[in-house]
Amino acid sequence: MLKAIIALVIGIGLLIAAAVSVQSTREFLQTSIVVPGRVVRLNAGGYHPQIEFVTKAGESVSYPQGGITTRMNVGDQPEVRYLPDNPIPTATITTFEAIWGNTIFFTVLGIGFLVSGLVTLPWRK
Repeated sequence: MLKAIIALVIGIGLLIAAAVSVQSTREFLQTSIVVPGRVVRLNAGGYHPQIEFVTKAGESVSYPQGGITTRMNVGDQPEVRYLPDNPIPTATITTFEAIWGNTIFFTVLGIGFLVSGLVTLPWRK
């Protein structure tokens, strides 16, 4: 019973995190700017590229792309999305998995914990 309740609480918490992530991502998509970028080197393999881009204000920025991304090679030119008032920590490539990866992760885990909790919860007949 206790394990089921813990799983339910974790599942609900993860689904709340997913909802917050959806809202945050939607705001980011509405307020961010898209510019061309360039992969200048690979940090720990092709899934962690170092990307350079120039902001609309003319500032040159280089950042390591982390998170969930597709494999990239030096010289690739992905589009980069960033917030104009804070480009370095908000920059991300414009691929589905880079933008929505955290939301999908929280949702899948949340549903998994929720279902696990519901299945193991003792039901009265």
